[in-house]
Amino acid sequence: MINLDWMQETVEQLPKGAFLMVKGNPMTIGWGQFGVLWGKLCATVYVRCSRYTHTLLEDCETFTISVPAKGTMQQELGYCGTRSGRDGDKCKAIGRTLVPASFGAQDGLSGCRYQIECRILHRSVLDESAISDEALKNRYYPAGDLHTMFIGEILGVTQADV
Repeated sequence: MINLDWMQETVEQLPKGAFLMVKGNPMTIGWGQFGVLWGKLCATVYVRCSRYTHTLLEDCETFTISVPAKGTMQQELGYCGTRSGRDGDKCKAIGRTLVPASFGAQDGLSGCRYQIECRILHRSVLDESAISDEALKNRYYPAGDLHTMFIGEILGVTQADV
């Protein structure tokens, strides 16, 4: 059984930003859920179909969520949320290195408090017609650039003293 001490801090940090790590590419995320699905502890992340990270995830079976400690890494989150990995090495640009995976998923990002390693169980593009709140639809999908939902079984969580 995975210790859940990390979850409260992670849920509080997520709206301020965390890094979705795929093939050494950090992308800032601010949405996600943690819970139990199909009897497994899972993390769900959302990535727009137009994003470079989405392209990387199409060929992957795993991802890692690297969670900064509260009040840290705002510049790094800003950079990784406004730049594409298509245009260069974001780890190098923000002065960070990769943290080797401990549970067989993707490598994490140095300087983060938690590395949450996940194996993808399910992926599906959100159905715009199923979004019942018109204001949400207009705010998040005015051009129809939908998110894909990636549900990953949490394989393990490591904690760094930062």
